[in-house]
Parts: sequence; structure tokens; C-alpha cells
Amino acid sequence: FKFEFLGALEIFTKEALQWYFENSWQCESKVGHQGGEDYYMLSCLDGIGIDHQTDHALLNDKYAATGNCYDPWVVGFHFYKKVTSWNACYEAAAKLAKDQGKEWAQYE
Repeated sequence: FKFEFLGALEIFTKEALQWYFENSWQCESKVGHQGGEDYYMLSCLDGIGIDHQTDHALLNDKYAATGNCYDPWVVGFHFYKKVTSWNACYEAAAKLAKDQGKEWAQYE
């Protein structure tokens, strides 16, 4: 994720979204849509003065070169094309969390 803002996981404060909703009209004519919704949001938020932070530890994304399925700190597993691949990564993280005595939400 070359511009440090990946659409698979975006977390906003209430105040940031409130400012965005009040000022996003400024982005409509100035920000293009060539890079997808994540690039649009990054460009718009930067343009209206909303700063951002990046935490690479929260998202396991095989294209962002994190590829660490054995990390119970991860809150999301992104862009696995096959259900079996996603399940294997999730189960590896869940097993490690369980082995370390940490709570882990089960999916159904």
C-alpha cells in the first residue's frame, strides 16, 4: 500500500467524519477517482485538513507484505482470493491467541 492508506481497513474518529461530511463538497471537483475509494478518501481528507496515521500491525494484507498469519494483534485479513486461504490464516492467528491465553472472536 504505497500511499499508506489501504481501503481494506479505514478507521475514522467521529470528529473526522463530521468534518468530512461538512466539507467533502470541496473534494468533488478537485479530487479524481483514478486510484479507487481509498485514494479518493486520502486525498480528500488531506485536502480538507484531516490528518491520518498508519498502523501496519492491524491489517494482515498479503499485498502489503505483512503476510503474518501468526499475529493475534491483527484485526483483519485482507485480499485472500480463496476461502481456504483466508480460513488458514485466520485459524493460525486464532490458535496462537488461544495458546497465549488471549480472547479471540470466533466467526460463523
